[in-house]
Amino acid sequence: MKDADQTPPTDPRWDAVHEHLEAVRKPLQAEIAAYPMPIAGCDAQYNYLLERRDAILREIGRFEAAVKSSPQAAAAFIESSEFIDAEAAARFQAPAIRH
Repeated sequence: MKDADQTPPTDPRWDAVHEHLEAVRKPLQAEIAAYPMPIAGCDAQYNYLLERRDAILREIGRFEAAVKSSPQAAAAFIESSEFIDAEAAARFQAPAIRH
């Protein structure tokens, strides 16, 4: 009998999408951390970095919700995310590798 709390294995494509989104987030976070102390509201570049970081965090949350919802929702996310270009989308939409 299957344990009720056991999570089904994830599709390797979804792991790759999550890794892709994290690869976008990490350099943004590092740049923000290394940024000199800005004057609140006056530093356009710093504010832009914060906006991009917030946007990628929202996308990661949206992707995680889509994966929990259905494979179709995850596939739709891939097509609509501003952080996934056409080349990456094609790679992520390829059929899952079966072992």
